[in-house]
Amino acid sequence: MNNAITIRKNQTNHSKTIQSISPSTNNTKKTLLLCTVIFLFATQIQAQISIGGGLGYNEKISGPGVTLKGVFTITDNIAISPSASYFFGNQVYGYKRSLFAGDVNAHYYFNIIENKLKVYPVAGVNFSSYKTGNSYYDDLFDYETKQVTDNALGANIGAGATYQFTEKLKVYLEPKFVVSDYSQVVINAGVLLNL
Repeated sequence: MNNAITIRKNQTNHSKTIQSISPSTNNTKKTLLLCTVIFLFATQIQAQISIGGGLGYNEKISGPGVTLKGVFTITDNIAISPSASYFFGNQVYGYKRSLFAGDVNAHYYFNIIENKLKVYPVAGVNFSSYKTGNSYYDDLFDYETKQVTDNALGANIGAGATYQFTEKLKVYLEPKFVVSDYSQVVINAGVLLNL
């Protein structure tokens, strides 16, 4: 009788030991499987980097500008594109207008002519820091002018196209509308060099 109770206790302790080992073994297997999948996926992604720049026009300050642009192509169809632009406009109310903009956009490419012409929608975020002139009437109804300096955060909506001339060189055209407290239409065109 005592032997039977001892055997049952040993069996119970043995099954508890097996149960306590099993979950950690399963977690180790899951972790190993997850790491393998991530490694295989990461080796399949071949990010291509392009850098360049060009010229642009900003209708809000009625002036031309220069742009520096990068494109990180994640897959054949998806890319992320950061850029920085400076626009110098004409004078208004005696004050020179200017605008600095930083953008991060997402592109989804559609092949029109294989390996040559691609078009894409533009969607992303914009930060604009601008200076302009303003006129107003003060409390005594005197006409005054002043310089206005401000920042605005907004969203980019637009479209673009690239044309690949060689394996390393392509050109781009990108009109967009910036939706913000300082809404603006911007057109950029330039060249990109594949690294």
